[in-house]
Amino acid sequence: MPKALSDSDIEAFRARICETAATLYIEQGPAAVTMRRIAGELGCGTMTPYRFFASKEEIITAVRTRGLHRFSLALEQALQTPGDARQRSRNVRDAYVAFARSNSATYRLMFEYPETNRNDPAYRVAHARMLKTVAEHVEVLIAEGAVEADAPILGHQIWAALHGAVMLEIAGLLPQGFDAASLHTRTAGTLFDAARPANKKT
Repeated sequence: MPKALSDSDIEAFRARICETAATLYIEQGPAAVTMRRIAGELGCGTMTPYRFFASKEEIITAVRTRGLHRFSLALEQALQTPGDARQRSRNVRDAYVAFARSNSATYRLMFEYPETNRNDPAYRVAHARMLKTVAEHVEVLIAEGAVEADAPILGHQIWAALHGAVMLEIAGLLPQGFDAASLHTRTAGTLFDAARPANKKT
């Protein structure tokens, strides 16, 4: 009889399946993500992944769902750090870049490839949480009077610039002497200057 797995064992193995699937997807393409291939990469029986997921499509949705929650948590925690709004916004940026660097396959699968199961309830919750984090640090800036803006729109502008910088860093295409954070600092500065309240503009 197979050994009963604890909840932590189950969670750890599900995480390993998701990480393996994300890496295969990014490095070798969607066709490489099969239950047999995942099992081979993990060194387990061919049927073992089916104990945790019903199909490869379910695994890819889980990669995105779990990744979005981890990503959002990192940004939420960064926003709760001490400091004024600009410092906390920079902390969010740094947490964003750190997540993308440490989880590049999951990050790319979350944002670079079309979503295949948008209506999955768990995915929709995770996606909504992520969108909330996009606006939250801008709301802090607005509350302190640092900017005047539509928080979701400015949040998306900042996000678009940061995602572009991150992807250029991953691809090794940034100018010499720049990383994603330093390039984004210049871009974000321009966005913040444009959104500065009229009575604070010189």
